[in-house]
Amino acid sequence: MMILSLFPADLKQFLSEVESSGARLCLVGGGSRDFLREGTLSNDLDFEVRGVEISALKSFFKKRGLTYTELPYDIVRLDFKGFDLEFSSPRLENPLTGNKTHHHFEVVLDKELSYDRAFARRDFTLNAIGIEFHFTKDEARVVDPYNGVRDLEEKTLREISDYFFLDSVRFLRLVRFQVKYNFNISDSIKNQMGLFDLSELSIHHFKSEMKKSKNAGAFINEFSKLVRDYQLPVKDVYKIWKNIHFSSDLETIEDLLVSVFLKRPEAAKEVAAFFSLPDKTLKDLTSFYNSYHAVLKLKKEDLIPLCQSEMDAPEVMVVLRDLKNLEDKKEWRKYFPSHLIISWDDWADECVDAELIQVTPAPLRSYLRFYQTMKRVIQ
Repeated sequence: MMILSLFPADLKQFLSEVESSGARLCLVGGGSRDFLREGTLSNDLDFEVRGVEISALKSFFKKRGLTYTELPYDIVRLDFKGFDLEFSSPRLENPLTGNKTHHHFEVVLDKELSYDRAFARRDFTLNAIGIEFHFTKDEARVVDPYNGVRDLEEKTLREISDYFFLDSVRFLRLVRFQVKYNFNISDSIKNQMGLFDLSELSIHHFKSEMKKSKNAGAFINEFSKLVRDYQLPVKDVYKIWKNIHFSSDLETIEDLLVSVFLKRPEAAKEVAAFFSLPDKTLKDLTSFYNSYHAVLKLKKEDLIPLCQSEMDAPEVMVVLRDLKNLEDKKEWRKYFPSHLIISWDDWADECVDAELIQVTPAPLRSYLRFYQTMKRVIQ
């Protein structure tokens, strides 16, 4: 199978040694999905391990002096030459009655659990595809108990069972896969969408899935649309998105913040609070915006007399402080056109003579660059 040729020799050798310890490895989740979809080998590889307990793998790693991280449900993660490898035991997840959180189940680990029973806990059929390896024989085969390959080819998001609707984070994954990959939602999910209860949905998971979508604006738009269309229960904190529609090309939290700030400055505080942004973030954006518009209003006839004044004249310093502020908070420039009478393009390569710096009072030295630029551009 072609995927075997994508493994670097040292990684293949390492996994062969893991296999020789008695482990049978099956690649699951995004690693198998992305190979079947794109023909590539991910740097993030998750293996279900049959044949041995995870404790045996820990001992194997320790003997080889490998450092690993232990995660809940007896999952082990380690870095191997740039590959993020995760090893877990097949498991059953038994729902806990009345629990609406992401951890709404109790786990039963079983190193010999069949693929169909182990994969039944997964979200979409296209995420319930495995690739079973026999590295020592240089063999691999696709394991597909729920016809996930078909749905992957048809770009359809289909649930494996009603268990899908018990986890509010899976609602977020539904949104992410639709936005990131332009997958379609199956009629079976649409018909049961109302089963989702988002009343305990954490902001942590919301932000995580939004970032993975690579398109924050489209993610929030689709989240809000589905919540509205299916009248799903949500925490009050999510209701801030009810009356906000974002451009579909907004990728980051900062993109979202600026978009809201420019339309409804008062709502930007709610956005900043939702994402737990430092107070300084919105203050800096506001400060940059104010300086930008102050410079935007300047006309050449207003600046000519300033160029003939001393640098420390009050009316000159007002302009210089705004110019310096545009430099100090340069991270916000990308959101604003540089069509200013004096802009950051003008002072980008401005050099100030060392002797001039020495004879200028210390409090004024940081403004020399901008004063010099103003005089050059205006005169």
